[in-house]
Amino acid sequence: PEAWEWYYNVVGEKRCPIVDTWWQTETGGILISPLPGATDLKPGSATRPFFGVKPQLVDNEGNVLEGATDGNLCITDSWPGQARTIYGDHSRFVQTYFSTYKGKYFTGDG
Repeated sequence: PEAWEWYYNVVGEKRCPIVDTWWQTETGGILISPLPGATDLKPGSATRPFFGVKPQLVDNEGNVLEGATDGNLCITDSWPGQARTIYGDHSRFVQTYFSTYKGKYFTGDG
């Protein structure tokens, strides 16, 4: 947030929104992002999921966590642009992204 505040105040002179995003190469695009002018800016936060994206925080056992807390970020449903396999090795793809929390895409982020 300190770098965000500096950039917003000094470089953008409080006139330019900073759009923090969350994505991975494997997601095929941005999945969590504010909409400038519609979403309040929150330093250091990507804020809200993009349309149709269903993020979920879970603990190490896969139990769903509620509220403002730390946890493991998963995506619970498919989204446009989602990778369907990896290097022609579908079992590797499933093992890497869908085996940690059954039926959920595990981002490896927490």
